[in-house]
Amino acid sequence: MRWHLVLTLSNFIFLENIRDLWYEFNEKEFYIHMGKKNLESEIALNESEILETKEEQPSYIRNWLQSNTFHHSRYSDVRTLVKKKKEQGLTISLCFPTLNEERTVGNEIKIIREALMDKDPLLDEIVVIDSGSTDNTEKVSRDAGADFYRSSEILSKYMFYRGKGENLWKSLYVLKGDIICWLDADIENMHPRFVLGLVGPLLEFPRLSYVKAFYKRPIRSKGAIHHTGGGRVTELVVRPFFNLLFPELTGIAQPLSGEYAGRRELLERLPFFTGYGVEAGHLIDIVRQFSLDVIGQCDIVVRIHRNQSISALRSMSYRILKILLQRADDMGRIEIFQDLTDSLQVITGVKKLYTMEKKKVWGTERPPIITIPEYREKLGITVDTSEKKDRDALQPLPYTASLMFHKDLVIPRLKGTVKSEIIKELIHAGRERILDQTKAENALMESGDVVSTPIGKNIAFFHAFGDFVDDIVPIIGLSPDGIDMKFLDKKPIHITFVFLAPEYLGEIYKRIVDSLTKVFSRMEHFEWLLKCKTPDEIIAFYSYLEAKNKILKMLSIEDIQGVLL
Repeated sequence: MRWHLVLTLSNFIFLENIRDLWYEFNEKEFYIHMGKKNLESEIALNESEILETKEEQPSYIRNWLQSNTFHHSRYSDVRTLVKKKKEQGLTISLCFPTLNEERTVGNEIKIIREALMDKDPLLDEIVVIDSGSTDNTEKVSRDAGADFYRSSEILSKYMFYRGKGENLWKSLYVLKGDIICWLDADIENMHPRFVLGLVGPLLEFPRLSYVKAFYKRPIRSKGAIHHTGGGRVTELVVRPFFNLLFPELTGIAQPLSGEYAGRRELLERLPFFTGYGVEAGHLIDIVRQFSLDVIGQCDIVVRIHRNQSISALRSMSYRILKILLQRADDMGRIEIFQDLTDSLQVITGVKKLYTMEKKKVWGTERPPIITIPEYREKLGITVDTSEKKDRDALQPLPYTASLMFHKDLVIPRLKGTVKSEIIKELIHAGRERILDQTKAENALMESGDVVSTPIGKNIAFFHAFGDFVDDIVPIIGLSPDGIDMKFLDKKPIHITFVFLAPEYLGEIYKRIVDSLTKVFSRMEHFEWLLKCKTPDEIIAFYSYLEAKNKILKMLSIEDIQGVLL
């Protein structure tokens, strides 16, 4: 019997044979706990929902679903895939990002290695990239036949951030393949189809460059496994957000699935968020840099893994939501007029003993790895800057500079009157984000640029790059009365920016300076900013100016002096 099920939230229709589900799932525990009666009742419920559901996908989504959605059974013939791989002269790498996965990763590696390396040479290597496991993940991985690397030891001059996205980004430097496949390391029902369903479409269709997995995600609750209920962050956060602001991505069945494969020439041109949200960020950036048409998805049927706690999902949701908002603002789909904090506050306690707990949900964004000289040198990549594709690849993606500002890094009224006092004051404001204040202060005292705005007003920029910070730290100070910084033109400085960053992020400084100076296209903009009295007002007003410039750029208006907005 063939049943027709509907994922109504994603407007994605797919077919699934229930008998195949039981066979391919091959988990007795699932069958025993669910029971045929319960399973049939869920199917009946889904069928009743179909009767009340109208198909409303835009035509381009329907066309994409028909041409770019596959079932893993289409790629069950491994030898055919090996033949296609050899004909195309490609190499394929499989990577598992890990953190304390000793319980499952060894079995995953053994199953895949036996089927897709020892029996049929589809894969050229299996690699584990680890975030700093404290269990036996390394031993288990090596014993199972995988190469093992610590993320902290890869491209070490560019620092180390714990997180899955960090592991994936650094894996690009280690892996040798033309096609790279990533699988999560906590899968309990590992099967070769997890690789075949992702690599297969890339070998069959040269037009595709990125393929994601989708599947049923059972959830354990009170000792029983329920047929549905997994993917809570997807259904409650990402899918509604995509429907609202990224409708072109609503056909993606599992946007947060941790199993996907891509061609190196695409992956090396994507930025990577270091922690939660790397998957959602990939989808948005692929669509804006390339197109929806290069993305495919494959039905892997079902995936069993450990379900995370509500506390962990809360942090995950917060970080992913922040990334989605940032990208939506970058692309002009919304405008944000306040800083996006990294702190998640939660009320805890019982009866009258209530407290607010603040948790840091932190992460950063790695630039496309092709921008890293060591990567280009290792792979022998020569970039021709006369070619637009190569020139664009070396530039960070467009971003909204105002989203980098935080109200604790904004001083509405500077008290200092000379350069040394101003720098001390600004460093003090950023003290919680600066690893070595003395070193940062000394570096800033040796810097100093005066940049003239289109209206002739000067802004002071002090910048320093080094290991005294582990991320970009922008600090802003205003002085309506003006400060004599002893620069050559002797004009008073009313706005001062401090920019601290690790060495490898130094190139972004030029883009920030360009953005900060261009927003002051009219004298009243400059004067209004100086009238702002709180950090929130300053950030909101600068965001407004930046939004105005975005609109002018979208309308291809060059003469911003003559436009009133």
